[in-house]
Amino acid sequence: MKNPVKIEAHTLPLIREVGFMYDIDGGVFKHPDRVMEYLHVFIYVKKGRIHVIEDDIEYYVDKGSYLFLRKDIYHFGRELYLPGSEWYYIHFSDKNTGAPNVEFTPFRQTSLIGEEAYQAIFTLPKYGKVTNAPWMETKLVKLLELYESTNPMRPILSSMEAHQIFLELYMDKMQENANKKSHRIIARMVKLLHENEDQKLTGDQIANAMGMNYSYLSSLFKNHTGKSVTQYQNEILIEKAIQLFKKDNQNVSEVSDYLGFSNPFYFSRVFKKVTGGVSPSTYLQQIYRN
Repeated sequence: MKNPVKIEAHTLPLIREVGFMYDIDGGVFKHPDRVMEYLHVFIYVKKGRIHVIEDDIEYYVDKGSYLFLRKDIYHFGRELYLPGSEWYYIHFSDKNTGAPNVEFTPFRQTSLIGEEAYQAIFTLPKYGKVTNAPWMETKLVKLLELYESTNPMRPILSSMEAHQIFLELYMDKMQENANKKSHRIIARMVKLLHENEDQKLTGDQIANAMGMNYSYLSSLFKNHTGKSVTQYQNEILIEKAIQLFKKDNQNVSEVSDYLGFSNPFYFSRVFKKVTGGVSPSTYLQQIYRN
């Protein structure tokens, strides 16, 4: 995908302008010839069709379709709007830090929420047709009302509304990708690992269960989840450990033995790594237990 628009999970799109436009007669106007140096553009067509060329790539945005145009890339329209065309637009900037963050993973995660979850990148779908046009148009009407309101929280509320719209489009795209072979393989692996939540499977066990080469599987897993198989299994084990601490009132040694760790010291080291530096003993002091 050329010229994608990316946003970081812990930031909001910063709204500059939201609008609704229409061309009743058609044959007069076309998309502006411009470079938006600091602003991305989102277009959703309610009726008719809009023609846009960005960096020599041609797009026809028809009824129920959308397009993201990236900042600092030249774009223009060559063809005039169709009569009766109606469309919404959002101009927004971002505050991406430029950190080497990985793409958000659509695959099942443990219940533990680490800092990396908020540092993920969402690469927004460039162009497509929405799956629920009435929902999209209702959300855009609400966004426009917020943008035009006198509410003192208007900038933040508008950004939050736009963020939800963009994430919905992102999730729709994830659903489309779910049928790809690589996604099906990773989904099977994730299911297998969660089904064995109280033990760490070896590479051979995973390869045999999947009927595929482990080296290929581990590489594919890392590329799609941003985590190694070992890292993911450790998270599952620590998630199980936390459940045992909370529900069964077991101590560190008991949980370490139950989950197959070689000794409590190694268990504590893995626990701290997964939880971001919290030791099992510190965690036990912080939680409510029966």
